Amino acid sequence: MKYVTPSCLCFSLFLVACANEDTSETVVVKKPITDPVSNEDVSREFSEAYNTSKEFTQQKHDEYAARLNEQLKELNVKIDQLQEKGSDLKDDAKVKWSEQMDELKVKRDHVSVKLEEFNDASADAWEGLKQDLDTAWENLEDSFEKTKNEVNNSVD
Repeated sequence: MKYVTPSCLCFSLFLVACANEDTSETVVVKKPITDPVSNEDVSREFSEAYNTSKEFTQQKHDEYAARLNEQLKELNVKIDQLQEKGSDLKDDAKVKWSEQMDELKVKRDHVSVKLEEFNDASADAWEGLKQDLDTAWENLEDSFEKTKNEVNNSVD
């Protein structure tokens, strides 16, 4: 009896250990065999990506040019209206206004020239020209606002 209890305990531990044994099978997943990539495949896909990128860049170029061209047309109408409004000014105010209008027209012509350069540039080179054009446009808008405010203050 003295050995029965330890023997039963050992036997039960043995049974528990056997029950926890991993009986699952190892599953091997094989990768499907594909054709190797050729130089022609890489070249074709690169060419497609390059052409898509080039078309996208050209679209952005054209959209920017069209938007700026439209804004320039609208500003030209406003400049013409300002020209009419300022013609009623007298003496010193008219001289100052005339100088500002001349400066405004020079800046407008500068933007027009930059826009022409931009339109003639390749889509690859447009980013640098865009920065120049943005700066010229901002200068033109600032000059217009300044002239408009002074004409409005002088007329009132």
